[in-house]
Amino acid sequence: MTETSSSERTGGLTDLIARRWVDIAVVTLLVVVAHTPLLPVFGTIRLPIAVVAAALLGTVVATVGAARRWGPIPVLAALLTGFVAFSALGAPTTALAGAVPTPETLGAVGRGVVTSWKDIVTILPPLGAGRNMLTAPYLIALVASCVAVTLALRTRWPALALIPPLLVLAGSILMGTADVSTSIPLGLGMTGVGLVWGSWRSGRLHTNRWPGVAVLVVVGLVAGTGAGVLAPPQGRLVLREHVDPPPDLHDYPSPLAGFRQYVKDHREDTILTVDGLPDGALVRLATLDEYDGTAWMAADPETGTGQYQRIGDRIEPTLPEDGLHTVRLTVGDYANVWVPMVGKPYDLDFTGQRADELARGLYVNRATETGLSTPGLRGGDRYELLAGVPQIPNDTALEGAPLADVSQPEVAFPDVVATTGQRMAGDASTPIGRIRAVEQALQQGYFSHGLEGETPSLAGHGAARLDSLLGGDDPMVGDEEQYAAAMGLILRSLSIPARVVMGFEAPQQRGDGPVELTGDEVSAWVEVPFEGHGWVPFYPTPDEDRIWQDEETVPESIPQPQVLQPPPPAQEPPDAPPSDRQDVDIDDDDVREDDPLSLAAWIAIGAGGLLLVLLLPLLMIVLLKVRRRRRRRFSGAPAARLAGGWDEVLDVGTDLGVTVSPTATRRQAAGQLVAGLAAPATGRRRQPPPVDIAPARTQDLASSADAGTFGPGAPDESAAARFWDDVETSLGSLRTAVGRRRWWRARVSTRSLGRSRRGDRRSARRRGRG
Repeated sequence: MTETSSSERTGGLTDLIARRWVDIAVVTLLVVVAHTPLLPVFGTIRLPIAVVAAALLGTVVATVGAARRWGPIPVLAALLTGFVAFSALGAPTTALAGAVPTPETLGAVGRGVVTSWKDIVTILPPLGAGRNMLTAPYLIALVASCVAVTLALRTRWPALALIPPLLVLAGSILMGTADVSTSIPLGLGMTGVGLVWGSWRSGRLHTNRWPGVAVLVVVGLVAGTGAGVLAPPQGRLVLREHVDPPPDLHDYPSPLAGFRQYVKDHREDTILTVDGLPDGALVRLATLDEYDGTAWMAADPETGTGQYQRIGDRIEPTLPEDGLHTVRLTVGDYANVWVPMVGKPYDLDFTGQRADELARGLYVNRATETGLSTPGLRGGDRYELLAGVPQIPNDTALEGAPLADVSQPEVAFPDVVATTGQRMAGDASTPIGRIRAVEQALQQGYFSHGLEGETPSLAGHGAARLDSLLGGDDPMVGDEEQYAAAMGLILRSLSIPARVVMGFEAPQQRGDGPVELTGDEVSAWVEVPFEGHGWVPFYPTPDEDRIWQDEETVPESIPQPQVLQPPPPAQEPPDAPPSDRQDVDIDDDDVREDDPLSLAAWIAIGAGGLLLVLLLPLLMIVLLKVRRRRRRRFSGAPAARLAGGWDEVLDVGTDLGVTVSPTATRRQAAGQLVAGLAAPATGRRRQPPPVDIAPARTQDLASSADAGTFGPGAPDESAAARFWDDVETSLGSLRTAVGRRRWWRARVSTRSLGRSRRGDRRSARRRGRG
C-alpha cells in the first residue's frame, strides 16, 4: 500500500511538471526578473544568487503542494521550513562558509524580516551583502514565486499569476534608485511576455498571430528603452528620496560653538592620530550651512545641502581607478558624534572594539563630505578611511568660473554684516575678486584666542559677538571661529553661496609617520562652490603673529596691609546616609545599560513577522468576504438585500466545493447545493464525507427569496432583516454539519470571489431599480 501511494504521488508530480512546465518556468522567471531594479541598490552578486535560489524554493513548494493538493496550512509550513533552512541566503556574511546557517544567521534573518525593509530605503547604495540586508529580497522572491506558481497551477484563471511579479516589480522600483533607464523597458517587457503567455494559456493566441505579436513586443521594448534613457530622474518616485533619515541634526549642538574649548582645555592633548594623511589635506569635522543668529549649524535636509543617510557596503557606489588614499584614524581626547573625515570619503570601516555599534549608527552626507555616528566617538575608537583629495584651483582658474547653483537655507545676520560686506568687496566685479577682497580685509584684523596673557577676545559667534567684531570702535580681534563665521555671513549677504567648515589643520613640518593632532590644530574656514571645481576653501583668519597691542597703561598694583581675618564659622555635621539601601536613589542609567534583545526574542520577532507576511493573503481573502457580506446585508433596497442574502448562501456553498449552475433557479440551486454536499465530486484523493444539510433549510430560504423578489408587493425593512436572520441560522447549521476544519478551509477559498462579482453586478442593478 505504501509503495503504491508513493508511486502515485511521484507520478502526479512528474505528470504535473510535464504538462505545465511552461507555466512554472514563465512565472518563476518573471518573479526573478522583477528584482532587476534592486541590482544597483545592492551592488553585489549575492543578490541574484539569493533571488534565484529563493524563487526556485518557492516554486518547488508550490508545485509539490499543487501535485499533492496541499491546503494553505501545509504550504505555509513548508514555506516557513524552507525559509529557515536556507536562511543563509538572507544573511550570508553570518553563515558558515556563506551557506550553512548558524544561530547568528537565524537571529540576523529574524531581525531582517522586520528591519531590512527600512534599511533598504534609508541606507545609501550600494548596500552589499553585510548584516541582514538581503533578507527582504530573499523573502519577497520566496513568497512571490510560491503565490504566482500556485495561482498558475491551481486556479481557473492562470493569468492571475502575473499579479505577484508585477507587484514585485513595483516594489523593486520604489525601493530602487532614481535611475529609470531599465525600469520602463523592464516593465514593458514583463507585460509583453505576460500577455503572450496568458493569451497562449487561454487558447486565444493562434499560430498566424505570432509574427505580429513578436513585432509589437520588440517595438515596445525599443520605445520603452528610449523613454527610460531620455526620462529625467526628477520624475521618478523612489522611497529613498522621500524617507527622512532618523537623526535630527538639531539634537546635536554646533561643534563650532565649542571651538574655544579645544584650545583652552586640550591645547596639548592629542585629539586624533592620523596615519597616511596626504600632504595639504585637512581633517573635516563638520560642515555648517545654516545660521540662526546664535551659531552656525548643520542645516535640515529639506533646506540645506544634502542629507545624512546610513551607508551600505561603502559611501560612494563607484571608485576611481587612482587618486585614492587610505587614511587610518585613532580617536584620542575627543568625545562627539561628528566623525572626522579627510577629503572626499569613498569608504569607511570601523575597526575598534565598538566597530559594530558605531557602524550601525553611522550617517554620511555626500554633499558636505561629513559624517556622524549617533553612539558618539570616544577615546580608543579606530577607523579606516578611503578618500580622495581634490586639487585646490588657483585664482587664474577661478577667474572666469561662475558660482555653482546650490540649495542653502536662509540665514539671519546683523545689519552690520551687509554694510561691512559692501565696503570690503569694494569695486570687485568677478565672484573670485569679491571673495578675495573680503578674505583679505578680514585678514587685516588681529588674532587672539582670548586666553590668559593674550589680547582679550570673547568666545562665540552670535550676532552680538560679530557685531562687536565688525562694527565696534576697536580693531577686529578674534580667532578662526569669529573670522570664519563673519566671512560666511558676509558672502551670503553678497548673494554668494558659502558655508563654514570646522576641522583640524595638520602642522606643516611632519614626518612620514602618524600625525598627532592636538587641540591647538583646531581650525575653521569658509567654502564657496564654483562650477567645474566644487567647493573651494578660503581662510579669512589673520596670522597668529598679528597681535593687537593695547597702548593703554595698566596701573601698578599697590600692596595693601595684611589684616588678620576672623576664623571661619563652624560647619554643620554632614547628613548621615540612610541605613536602608532602598532609600538611596540610584540612577539606573549610570549603573547599567538596557540589555539588548536576546537571540530567542529576535528569532521570535522574525518568525512572527514572517508568519504575518505569509498569512496576509489569507487575511485579505477573509476581509474581502466580510466586506462583501456587510454590503449585501446593509446596502440597497430590501428586495436587493434579500437577493444578496441568497447570494451569500450560494457563495458559501461554492467555497465548500459545490458547483451550482449559473442558469438554475433559486430552488434548483438549493437542490444542487444539498446534492453536492451529500455526494462530493470525485477525482480528489481526500474526499470529504457526505454531509446532510437538511437542518439548513435551504429550500425555505430559496422560496422566501423568490417571494420577496417576484411577489406582488415589495418587501419592507423588517422582511429583509428577518430573512437575513434566517440566513445566519442556516449558515450556522451548515457550519456545524461540514465541521470546523472544512468550514475554515472554505473561509480562505477564492472560488466564490469570481462568482460574487457577477452576483454583485446583478444586485447593483436591483438596487438601482429599487
